[in-house]
Amino acid sequence: MKFDFFTFGGSVFWEDVFFYQKWRIQRHCLTKKYRLLDSWDIRRESGSFEACQKAFIKYIDSYEITKQQGKMVILLHGYMDSKNIFKQLWRKLILTNSTVAALNYPSLFRSSLAVAHQILFFLNHVEDITEVSFVTKGCGNLVLQRLFNLPPETQIFLTKIRIGNIVEINPVVKESLLCLFLEKYKIFRFLLGPMIKDFTYNELKNLPSLPKQLNVLRIFYESKISSFLRRILIHLHFLIDDTSAVSANTVSIKGKNRNVLKNEQVLNYTVKFIKNGKI
Repeated sequence: MKFDFFTFGGSVFWEDVFFYQKWRIQRHCLTKKYRLLDSWDIRRESGSFEACQKAFIKYIDSYEITKQQGKMVILLHGYMDSKNIFKQLWRKLILTNSTVAALNYPSLFRSSLAVAHQILFFLNHVEDITEVSFVTKGCGNLVLQRLFNLPPETQIFLTKIRIGNIVEINPVVKESLLCLFLEKYKIFRFLLGPMIKDFTYNELKNLPSLPKQLNVLRIFYESKISSFLRRILIHLHFLIDDTSAVSANTVSIKGKNRNVLKNEQVLNYTVKFIKNGKI
């Protein structure tokens, strides 16, 4: 007898490798097993990727899943976040008549390069989409940079999908001496995962940039609390305030709300750029 189980959406251990009208196939980062979740995060199938795909095809008619088409906006969260941080932005982007896919990746267990391979697998299996745009928060920009610099022969999706606009919200553009310090010790590497190494000077220095032809907007947001903490970290030499890393195509915003994705100005700039390619 087959049982369907409600899940919490896989915020910690699961990585999204397929998305269609809120249904998703996820892969467990440790066991490598797959599962199919419906739009309510109820598990409908588990096993191999192919088994989950076949199960999804059977559900298309019974659940009257409509065909997605046209544009997709992929949302990539930051370190120790999950797709749930994008709820307010998701509601605004849906109004642009795009398919909006907020993706999970296990940031505590994966480096930015490993996540880039996950997103590559995802894009190579996207169906009925002709254009993809991206919104990243935090270190999600590192994932994109690595993704678009993977070997061209692996980027099969580029033969059928055009890359639209990209918005990077508070991207990682400067090294953290705190992460450099923590990365030296096994206990912190175990607790904080391989991604903390991606925030160090040597990793960022050798990280290839995005292709120049892509249309990218960077939004830097700073709340009063984060401004205060940044000054303390700079004083303690744990953070390097490298404003030279900021390119010309950027917007700087200051606000009261600590959560950048609850600032209306940030959300409105993001939606406008994704929709029109300019602000």
